[in-house]
Amino acid sequence: MSKVILENKYIQQNTLTPEIELLICCSRTDIDEKKSLQIKTLLQAPINWPYLIEIAAYHKVIPLLFINLSKFKSPSIPSNIFNSLQKYYYLNTQHSLLMASKLVNILNIFAEHKIPVIPFKGPILATTAYGDISRRAFGDLDLLVHREDFIKTKQLLIDKGFEPYADSSEQEATYLKSLNIQDQEAYLRSHWELHLINRKEQVTLDVHQGVLSKKFSVPYNSKWIWEDTKLISFIGKQILSFSAENLIIILCSQGGKDCWLWLNRICDLAEVLRSHSDVNWEKIWQLAIKLKMTRMLLLGLSLAHNVLEAQLPEFILQKIDSNALVKNLTAEIILQLTCNLSNAAPNSQLKSLLFHLKLIEHPGDKIIYCYEQIIVPTIADKSFIRLPKYLSFLYYFVRPIRMIFFNHNSK
Repeated sequence: MSKVILENKYIQQNTLTPEIELLICCSRTDIDEKKSLQIKTLLQAPINWPYLIEIAAYHKVIPLLFINLSKFKSPSIPSNIFNSLQKYYYLNTQHSLLMASKLVNILNIFAEHKIPVIPFKGPILATTAYGDISRRAFGDLDLLVHREDFIKTKQLLIDKGFEPYADSSEQEATYLKSLNIQDQEAYLRSHWELHLINRKEQVTLDVHQGVLSKKFSVPYNSKWIWEDTKLISFIGKQILSFSAENLIIILCSQGGKDCWLWLNRICDLAEVLRSHSDVNWEKIWQLAIKLKMTRMLLLGLSLAHNVLEAQLPEFILQKIDSNALVKNLTAEIILQLTCNLSNAAPNSQLKSLLFHLKLIEHPGDKIIYCYEQIIVPTIADKSFIRLPKYLSFLYYFVRPIRMIFFNHNSK
């Protein structure tokens, strides 16, 4: 399948299951003749169809699976399986179109108040990279605003029916809503994103003032993004969008943040590379050096190349091949992606922390990351136990205790 996979002894001894191999073959928009023949061959093998749907749902690539399987019209695909995939595909398309229209309405609100905004991921990525809004599943809508507009944006959206929420627990959501205006603003200034929900409209928004948490110690401001934007057409409307070069770095950074747990993250990057074949690679590399994100970049590109055959320039391939850490992480992630779900280890906080530390390039930044991650209290810690203000310093002890406790329980 790929050079990295072949080099991994574990995968040599335990070949890919037909279900996982078929899923990877179908997780792309462009099926060439070689890949088409491979899919036809796999369809002749015994396939555990319920498991295939389960792993496709976990990796969030059911639309691509359905679209590509429907091209073959194979009698080996059970009718009930095909009908289930088709039903999901139609429902996802309907949801995506609805979210796209709601996004336009939200962007109109920003335009009325003269707040610059860049929508990204969601329907934007589906149309620009995948070529069709139906090919990518998504839930939230993501927006980037200037840091100085972050608090103003929150208040504007609350006036329009949105409310803050925490995406991890109802307890955290309740705590967040209990904060007074002053404490909410202090919370916002220290966070890179804010989750908002409009229950009446059934829309959830992630409003960002940066593309990656400052815990990673990369440049927290997003000035480099705003200095290199472009206008694109979206549902008859001209909107701001990332340059292709910035988008590649952003997708690599966010995939790294999520430890590349899901195949759809690799699909996003591979489709951007496929649909933007004229990117300035030297510009990307120099920017990654400036942002101290070369490891994040190389790891994402390595995964896109080795899992989904994304084309890369020779000098990038050489940098990947000469970086032992990136090669080892690539093999680990591919192994994780190709394991049966029943054998997949839960991604604990400690495991994520150790993974992130490998991606951070400078020792000083590793220390800052550990301090921010292990010591600095979060909203989860403060909602876990409510302390009076004069005892708030105790949260710095609550944080490490909670991390140890929850990491132990997740094993």
